[in-house]
Amino acid sequence: MEERKNMVIHFIDGSKVSFDFPQQVKDPMLLIRHMEKSLSQPYIAIESEGAVLLYPRDNIKSIQIYPAPEKMSEFVIRGAESTNYN
Repeated sequence: MEERKNMVIHFIDGSKVSFDFPQQVKDPMLLIRHMEKSLSQPYIAIESEGAVLLYPRDNIKSIQIYPAPEKMSEFVIRGAESTNYN
């Protein structure tokens, strides 16, 4: 069974959009490079249901991706527990 990921994009105006998708990259080091590259782009680009959706990063409050990959960049704080969801 292929591994699935979930993503929720929370926008500054309070709205959100959710996606379910197959794992994109299996190599952990390549995944880290892809994540760092995507964070430097002005848009988050998602192909969904035959269309490409572009979300300007300036309108995004936060992005939640789960489950988290086993290997991540060294700047990621690990083992945190949220105490406030606002």
